[in-house]
Amino acid sequence: MKLEARVSQNYDILNPNDLIIWNYIYQHKQQCMNMSIDALAKLCNVSRSTVMRFAQKIGMSGYGELKACLHLEMKDSDMSSTEHLCEIVCESNIKAIQYYQRQNYDSVCSLLYNAKRIFLYGTGQAQRSVCGEFRRMMISLNILVLDVPADGELMKIIKMMTPEDVILIVSKSGEGESLRNIMFELNSRGIPSISLTKYGNNTLSRMSTEKLFVNIEELAVLDETNFVSMTLMFLMMEIVFTKFVEYKKSRE
Repeated sequence: MKLEARVSQNYDILNPNDLIIWNYIYQHKQQCMNMSIDALAKLCNVSRSTVMRFAQKIGMSGYGELKACLHLEMKDSDMSSTEHLCEIVCESNIKAIQYYQRQNYDSVCSLLYNAKRIFLYGTGQAQRSVCGEFRRMMISLNILVLDVPADGELMKIIKMMTPEDVILIVSKSGEGESLRNIMFELNSRGIPSISLTKYGNNTLSRMSTEKLFVNIEELAVLDETNFVSMTLMFLMMEIVFTKFVEYKKSRE
């Protein structure tokens, strides 16, 4: 798992000093790759033990493993060219599927299983397609899921929702004034929510009841043109669906 994903998963237990360390590492990966723990601690104005604890909080055995992870990430980054594009994308998807498969989604499945009504909302065309696929899968279980096409309509629908309902919101960045307003309304009314975003500390994931993350990478294919794969969002929804089927059968 990449460092960014580790930090995102453990964000709630990180203190201000941890975030200072992470921000420095994130912005200076090449330098930190060969930097001693004492040098990093001095640059971040923290103690050596604080750096060590940060590494352990994000699931590393220590600073040595953190540096090894940086080395691997930088090596993968060096491969990021059009010559290796297919290999990079396929390898990334395979690793992601294996990781997602091992996770526990009972809390997400519980919200879906106990909901009186399930609503879906995607912030863009690709995200709406993800919602559409999940709606199609749920129909195979004879469960009707309501897909909301636009934020204006969603704000009206929220006024008719109750805490017995649940909404799944799909957004790549998880940011935006509109999303913030939507989440404020949902939380004010006690309506549970599930978010699906890329890894990172974002407004949508912070404000949602349950959160799902995927790793969305941008790979350069032409000068000033990047390729962004949304495949993992579709894969995540398929995995959640299969986990939900298992959860539903175990309850019935």
